Amino acid sequence: MKNVKHFTQRYIDWVIKLGRIKFSLLGFLVLAIFALFTHIILSFLIVGAIHWESLSYAIIFGLISAPFVIYFFTVLVERLELSRQALEKSIQDKSNLMATISHELRTPLNGILGLSRMLLDTPLNDQQRNYLNTISVSAVSLGHIFNDIIDLEKIDSSRIELYKRETNFHRFLADIQNIASLLTEQKGLKFLMKCGENLPQFLRFDSTRLSQILWNLLSNAVKFTEKGEITLTVAKVSPTKYTFSVQDTGQGMPPEELDKIFAMYYQIEHNVAKPAGSGIGLAISKNIAHLMNGDLTVSSRLGQGSTFTLMIEADSVDKPILETEQSAVQNLHILLVEDIQLNVVVAKALLEKLGHQVDVAMSGQAAISAFEQKNYDLLLLDIQLPDMTGFDIACYLRDGYENGRYDYLPPLIALTANVMQSKAEYQAQGIDDVLRKPLLANELASCLANYFDFSETDSLPNDNVSEKSAVNFSSKISPPKSLSVWFNIEILAELIEFIGTEVYAQNLNLFQQAINGGELDLVSAYQQYLRGEISKAELAEIAHKLKGAAASLAMQKVQQTANLAQQENMAEWEEQIEKWVADIAQDSKESLSAIKNWLAS
Repeated sequence: MKNVKHFTQRYIDWVIKLGRIKFSLLGFLVLAIFALFTHIILSFLIVGAIHWESLSYAIIFGLISAPFVIYFFTVLVERLELSRQALEKSIQDKSNLMATISHELRTPLNGILGLSRMLLDTPLNDQQRNYLNTISVSAVSLGHIFNDIIDLEKIDSSRIELYKRETNFHRFLADIQNIASLLTEQKGLKFLMKCGENLPQFLRFDSTRLSQILWNLLSNAVKFTEKGEITLTVAKVSPTKYTFSVQDTGQGMPPEELDKIFAMYYQIEHNVAKPAGSGIGLAISKNIAHLMNGDLTVSSRLGQGSTFTLMIEADSVDKPILETEQSAVQNLHILLVEDIQLNVVVAKALLEKLGHQVDVAMSGQAAISAFEQKNYDLLLLDIQLPDMTGFDIACYLRDGYENGRYDYLPPLIALTANVMQSKAEYQAQGIDDVLRKPLLANELASCLANYFDFSETDSLPNDNVSEKSAVNFSSKISPPKSLSVWFNIEILAELIEFIGTEVYAQNLNLFQQAINGGELDLVSAYQQYLRGEISKAELAEIAHKLKGAAASLAMQKVQQTANLAQQENMAEWEEQIEKWVADIAQDSKESLSAIKNWLAS
């Protein structure tokens, strides 16, 4: 079947390449010869002689009709192919648009959630707390609705993927309970959660996707319940199977609705005054449940409530990598390709802390040169470099490996501060895997576990592994919540835990130097842009580098604004860039002051 499609497409491409006139003439010539020989052969077989008069009539008819038929056939093929190409481009444009929307909306949503949660921990009166609870729940709701819309596009192109991570299951359930309690309280309902006694502490699953399904089920239960309670029951039914049952005391559904409820865009017909809804949440939830090797089912009776039961498959783990005393994979020789000195310091410190030997290249040519001189177990590639992209390096190295210039090609892992859409998109450009900036221990350890055999790694000599490679992950570093105005305090805690306060303080000084007259001085760069000394793209590139450097220090507020400043194609960029530059300068100053005061205390 694939071969048929391949040759059909080759034929269509050939028709388009020749053009209508050339293909019509060629087609006419081929058909004329074929028709002439067919007529002669059939005449001999049937009547034993050639009737030249009838043959001449056939030739004249063919000369008149065939060119028109072939020409219009060519026009039809051409129009259909152009329509197919336009549709393909439209689908790609749609995917790009959704990726852009994802990039733009998640940042402010995370900001709303973070700030609202921080404010909820401060002294508030009842009215203020109620308002903040509403903001928090609304932001979570918007985030999950947005996930549904993104997944709707991915279902059409069969691109939904799961990103399984070792997760503290008890903490995950506590988060679900907190948000569900807020959701039900707003409608005067009671929320109960019942957990089985044999639930493990840690599971390996996609927490974002599971949260998305449970949110859909809980929000639907609240929508259709006017009084009573919502109950979430979590149980382990086999070594790898878990069920989540959401039961409500709402209006329920008639039996004839149950087979239709998971259809795309379907909404219950018997409910005249039903709340507004997209009709896609349950359909997408069922698709994701299937990806988790499970299912989503419903039981209900009209006037007696409904029960939705989600079953998923997840592997329990004794202790995730973050809870172990040291990294399981050690003594790798890693080439880190990164052009921002601050990012180099942070990433190199983390990698060495985990027991790896690290070389650094700050350009694409330097990376290729280093690769050709030494043997590396792993390459970590920044995507945007001064002379080429990480994709260019990956393609160059793969081409060399496939053509025999290199005997071995290690895993090529991209480092990016941008939102990841699909790992397959990176793999299509020569990259094996992707890690976010800043480089975090749990994500790095999980990635290494996918590419290196622990037993072989453990057998390697440990001459180059210092005592500091035995990392104690159990120590607790708790930055004050007041820092969450400027910092992602979870990432900040992990960074300081790994590289220590002294190294982190040194990195802060490097950042301060870089933004005050150094390579990340966006204020000076903006003045150069106003004088016409640098282009918009060059200013945006400095903002991009600043974003990556801020991410390496967990400076989320600076990172978020720099993310806006780097997008020079945004419609509002020209009118907002001056404000963004000023905000970055002010936020950087306040962030550095706050963090240094805490470190000094």
